Amino acid sequence: MTTHAARCTTLLSMFLAAACYQGIDGGERSPAAADDDAPGGAEDPAGGDGEGGTAEPGDPNAPDPDAPFEVPGSEVEALPFHVRVQNLATVAGVKTDDPMFADMYAKRYQLGDHDYATGIAPNLRWTPEHMEAWVKALRPICSNVGFQSRYPDLATDPSKLVQAAFAREATADERLAFDEVAAGQVDGAGRHRMVCLAVLTSLEFVAR
Repeated sequence: MTTHAARCTTLLSMFLAAACYQGIDGGERSPAAADDDAPGGAEDPAGGDGEGGTAEPGDPNAPDPDAPFEVPGSEVEALPFHVRVQNLATVAGVKTDDPMFADMYAKRYQLGDHDYATGIAPNLRWTPEHMEAWVKALRPICSNVGFQSRYPDLATDPSKLVQAAFAREATADERLAFDEVAAGQVDGAGRHRMVCLAVLTSLEFVAR
């Protein structure tokens, strides 16, 4: 796969996953809030409350304001290898032992599969290396004649594949993103392949 193609699919994966992430709350309090909790209360620059006294201390029993969102507890975790293969088989309309999955099975341990008998534990971290191996394993599937005949209009209309992969309609933003990754391809086969890779590398399809 070309560097350009890999970059496009990775960027699209990040784009499609963006809505799943929220910012991290640093947990820092403002100087004003810190002053309010100080034992002696806050004082004005003149040393009083404007009337010769000191400001009232804050209520120590008052609850903290609600956090605006939950802090994510972990990074993205990929679906187990056999689940991803089953999902691909469902999308492609074949069984998991179809020859189109030969390259994927050959890379199964790079893709996080396990073999406890030989001491290989599952690895579900969605790292750049894992992403790259996944894209390479998908290429024979996206180029498969049977897969292409199942989605003949994919180069111009990804809606059928999106529906099969995500169980929902493609959004307007997603359609724009699919158009962008296909734009650099000189022929229909290249556009078909790039849209296929973009859909099947999105976090909505590979992660939980």
